[in-house]
Parts: sequence; structure tokens; C-alpha cells
Amino acid sequence: MMSLTKVSLSSVVRLQYRYKLKAYTGVFMGLILVQVIGILLTLVGSMQTSFSNNVYTVEVSMFSPSLVIILTIIWAFLNAILMTTKAYREDDFTFVSNRLSYNLSNMAFLLTACVIGAITALLSGGIIQLLTYITQDIDVFLTVTHEVSVGDYVAGAVVTLLYILLAATAGYLIGMMTQFNKRLIILIPVLLIGLNYIAQHNGNSGFVNILEFYFMEYSFSLFLLKAVVTLIIGSGLAILLSNRLEVR
Repeated sequence: MMSLTKVSLSSVVRLQYRYKLKAYTGVFMGLILVQVIGILLTLVGSMQTSFSNNVYTVEVSMFSPSLVIILTIIWAFLNAILMTTKAYREDDFTFVSNRLSYNLSNMAFLLTACVIGAITALLSGGIIQLLTYITQDIDVFLTVTHEVSVGDYVAGAVVTLLYILLAATAGYLIGMMTQFNKRLIILIPVLLIGLNYIAQHNGNSGFVNILEFYFMEYSFSLFLLKAVVTLIIGSGLAILLSNRLEVR
């Protein structure tokens, strides 16, 4: 007997999202592993400089969570690609759903994962300072703040989160493109390298211009606008590509 109960899109997305939070624990285990590696590499490969005169020599070691943040960005990019693979898509067979709910629940999960990744990456700075103090032979331990306000800290946290979200969106879009046409797995890198070579041959900086468009923006409000627009366009294109996929 057919059920006359109508299930709303929001309830389906919510069920899928909760399921993915419980089922995709490997994503968060990978995050822990990546950030631990980043912390260890930071402790080993810190930036060092020294000052000396005839009386004394001062050695300065500088530690920051930058490497942890970079590895977290890579983690978000790769996991977003994995979310589009057939093995992950088949998990949604346990729900009465469509491609829209599938994509929305994926994006909600990626958003949650990116928020957790951004928070833990920023908190790793304190862990790095603590481990440095315990493991290194340091006579003076200083934290340079340069009178950074609470607003600057919040802005820095938001920027870090947006970088991670941009990487996840790029990975999700690329993954959906390769699912749409398997040949794009080879064609996309070749096309990007070719376009970059043509741009450089014509006197342009190629990918450098793209990186500068996002990473060298000094206005927070303008960067926020660029990031939000990019996230909306990238997510919309991924959903459109998903709707064009053949019946699974």
C-alpha cells in the first residue's frame, strides 16, 4: 500500500545530514591526522634567525599554525572530491531522496567539517606554543600580539574558514565534473596547465593572478564578497552538473 505521507525537502536533507555526521567519521579522523602532522612539521621546521655581538648571541625561533591551516585546506579539497564519488553517492540509497537533497546534505556536512577544521587549525597555534615551551630549550618565550583587537581575531578566523570553504567548493565542483565525464579526470589538469602556459606566454601571470585575486586582497569586506559569490557560483554549478548525471 502506498504511503500518502509527503516528506519535505528539509526533513530529508536533515536526515541525510545526520546520517553523514555519524557515518563519515573517517573524514574527522583524517582531519586529526593531518593537523597532528602539521603541528609536528611546524615544531621541526620552525623559522629561525639569530643576532649576535661581542657579548651575547640571541637565537629566535618563530612558530605559527600556518602549515596546519594549509594542510587543512588540502584536506578539505580532497575530501570534497571524495564526497562526489559513486561509493559515497550510493550511501543515499537508504533514503527517499533526489539529487538536490543529496547535494544540500553534502554541502551541509562539508560546511560543518570545514568549520571544525578551521577552529581546530586556529587552536593548534596554542598547542604549538605549549609543545614548543615543553620540548625546546628556550630561555625566553614571547607571544607577539601587535595589539591585535578582538575584531581582528574574528576577521582572521572568518578568512581562514572562507579559504577552507573555497577549497572544499573547488574540490566538490571538480569531483562533480569528473563524475559527469570520466575523461575530465585527465582533461582538467591538461587544460589548466595549457591555459596557464598560454597566459604566461602572453605576458600574464596565469594562476598567479587567480591566487592574488583571493590571497592578496587586503580589504576584508571585498574579500568576503569575492568568497561568498565564488561559493554560491561553485555550489550552483555543482548542483547543475549533478542534475545532468545519468540515473545511478
